[in-house]
Amino acid sequence: MKKKLAIVLSCALAATLLFGCTSKEPTTTEGETQQQETTTETDAADCELTAEQFQTLYDGAFAIYKQIVLEGFEMSTTDVIDVDGYTYNRVTDERFSDMEAFRTYLGQYFTQNMMDTDIFAENNIRFTEGKGGGLYVLDGARGTNIFYAGYVMGEPVKTETGMSVTATAYYTKDGNPYEGETFTEAPADPSQYETTDYTFNLVQEDGQWKFDTFHLFY
Repeated sequence: MKKKLAIVLSCALAATLLFGCTSKEPTTTEGETQQQETTTETDAADCELTAEQFQTLYDGAFAIYKQIVLEGFEMSTTDVIDVDGYTYNRVTDERFSDMEAFRTYLGQYFTQNMMDTDIFAENNIRFTEGKGGGLYVLDGARGTNIFYAGYVMGEPVKTETGMSVTATAYYTKDGNPYEGETFTEAPADPSQYETTDYTFNLVQEDGQWKFDTFHLFY
């Protein structure tokens, strides 16, 4: 009798060892579940871009993009290279000791896609990499829109790929250049201006929001 009982107990123990772990699932109390849901919702909210965060990001991106397109860079008049018939000058801005440093700086604001398809696009000959990885720039910049008067920035909106913000830019419509101060709030009489909407698309890359498209209003 004792022998039979020992056999039964042994079989029961073996069954527990074989199947107990495979059927075991982590248990969560009601309080823990609510806490996890709250944390998830908070994390999701943190991923969204606020108007204030967007403006800070926009200001930094605008400054460097404006310099690229309109203003130009401090550069050497003696350290030059010729590429495909164009003369490039070495950039002497301390922030951009070489091309890699320049790309790293741009990466704070712009996605790799935007850099590849806009700033360093194949048909954009503005920059080239020269001796020792140096950053060289083609001197010259385009003119501005003399009719530009100001803009009003919209609120960030969630999209399937990230966030977008639409800005409305205002331009004089009487054929005369705008001579007032640039404004960032809707004018008292919008009928005096023509408007154009520009949409900025942003995505998360390397754990932060970056512009995938960018515009200058003038």
